Amino acid sequence: MTIETGWWSQRFAPEGSVAAEGIVKQLGRPEMDPLTVLVREAAQNSWDARREDGPVDFGINLRRLGALTARWRETLLPPPAADSQSTLDAVLSEDSVLLVVSDRNTVGLGGPIRAGTRPDADEKADFVQFMRNVGEPRDQEFGGGTYGFGKGIFYRLSRAGAILVDTRTSGAMPSRRLMGAALGESYYVRDQRYTGRHWWGAIGDTVADPLLDQHAETVGHVLGLPGFGEAESGTDIVIIAADLGSVLGGQDSSTRTLDQAAEYLGSSILWHLWPKFKAADDRYMRFRVTVEGQEVELPSPEEIDELRGFVEALGDVRSGFGVPYARTVAPKHAGSFSLKLLPAKRPDVQPIVDAARPLTGSLHHVARMRTPELVVDYFPTAVHPDARLAYCAVFKASLDADAAFALSEPPTHDAWIARGLRGANLGVVQGLTRFLHREVAEVIAPKTAPPTEASRGMGELSARLGILIPTSDVQQEGRTDPSNRSGHGDNRSGRRRSGSGSDATRGSGQRNAARKPRIVGAPRLEVHDEVPYFVATVDIPASDVERRVRAFVDVVVEGGKAEDEPPEGASIPQIVGSQSDCGADPIPGSIITVGPGDRTEWTVYASYVEDAVVRFRVSELASDGGRHAQ
Repeated sequence: MTIETGWWSQRFAPEGSVAAEGIVKQLGRPEMDPLTVLVREAAQNSWDARREDGPVDFGINLRRLGALTARWRETLLPPPAADSQSTLDAVLSEDSVLLVVSDRNTVGLGGPIRAGTRPDADEKADFVQFMRNVGEPRDQEFGGGTYGFGKGIFYRLSRAGAILVDTRTSGAMPSRRLMGAALGESYYVRDQRYTGRHWWGAIGDTVADPLLDQHAETVGHVLGLPGFGEAESGTDIVIIAADLGSVLGGQDSSTRTLDQAAEYLGSSILWHLWPKFKAADDRYMRFRVTVEGQEVELPSPEEIDELRGFVEALGDVRSGFGVPYARTVAPKHAGSFSLKLLPAKRPDVQPIVDAARPLTGSLHHVARMRTPELVVDYFPTAVHPDARLAYCAVFKASLDADAAFALSEPPTHDAWIARGLRGANLGVVQGLTRFLHREVAEVIAPKTAPPTEASRGMGELSARLGILIPTSDVQQEGRTDPSNRSGHGDNRSGRRRSGSGSDATRGSGQRNAARKPRIVGAPRLEVHDEVPYFVATVDIPASDVERRVRAFVDVVVEGGKAEDEPPEGASIPQIVGSQSDCGADPIPGSIITVGPGDRTEWTVYASYVEDAVVRFRVSELASDGGRHAQ
């Protein structure tokens, strides 16, 4: 049976229609690069269409039309009517780029093929929602998308505003469908106005319909489309004559090559889809970017310094260890938050990481996401006051609050905007900003009360590393000076303090016996040359004789005891050196030797061990090398 194929152009209906210009403009002018918008929109569509079993395979392939040019021209030409000003004829050349977005293990675009037909009870109208309708409310509960405006990016990236869609549905009776679509500008043919929307397929009595099953397979093979295996379901969206954008803006811009575009697409996948690389169950996504059949290597987000902290923070949220975004009214639990503190490092300059980097400066951002775990944005909060430190955090909306955040998103799903919301939805979105700033401040700029003997050593470091160190408990050994209830001494400036007051009135022997070396203030984390250290301040009182003090650092296990033997393969923190307050060169090792003289303070450095609870302590060595009884 011969089927007539060609382009069918939509007339404005007497009651009104949607002009093509309006569909493309629904995207607005996103700040993100169009290739990044494509990655985000396509991945959301694929994730919402996932099947219940196994991961989603998501791929992007770039290639020149090349030797297939004649076949494509024969199949898709002539273009829509001349009055439509279609450029399809001009762009179908050997140098034209085909950008193919593919997913597998998804349900495909099923349901009716015409918009006016009611879907069966077990069907969703996916085909007409993507190919024909505009602005229809989503029917995917807790889906990544909201309304279908974002699909305009597929047309915007085509130099002819044209795409070709090849899909195979899942289920007991799978169906393959092949159809083209194009968006141009509205126009007149004599007195009849046309919307600028066009469809390619089987020309019927009133509209164009998709090619089905064997006809779709035959034409798909002629055009060199990926096709589907016997048990496969999914969708291929071909952007015809893709505009790959520019490497740089302004006068120095140059058109991206295929390799540069692939690199940028891969980088966008890493930055915006990293939560989907690893999920809590078997429902995750596998990503693939290819250029002329050659695959671009995508590292795991856990292997990238700038993403590893976000991955760990999301792991905490998934495991129920996040800080709840609690409200007094419904929805009372609106989401969870987790933050990871880390040394500030120079940004990774791997091209695959750097190409689509959405952040500048040190990490001080919260990756915000709804329940589908697709990154909405990187919300900037306060920069860490210590330039050597940075942090990254994750906020994930709860199921109860997901709808409120979905309503706040623009068509590109890249922000949460409170403007225009009402009631509880407004409260949820507005309150989140305050919540995030407050939680970040609790970690990087905590307001702590003066420490007591019971809380010594838990102040600054526990507040700043409470999420980095699971039990939020960095401890110290030794009693505080009763004359100094703050525990900081009065030597925080780092200057040497001369004996005075009660110290000066004692005899030298009494002074030495009464005042033992001790840890003062709050232990803390410091980063030097991108290496983190646990740090404590040791006060060594004045003495008439030489004193030798040894510093220790222990890993503390449950119950407060020091760890006797670490787990196999685990790192052990070690005292690596110390430095006096007078600015002399650091001294390696754990022993501090101080000659007769005034009181001094020393900074003691211990090697950093991830996910450990540590305790600093000091002991004075007797002249024979043993310790004084304490």
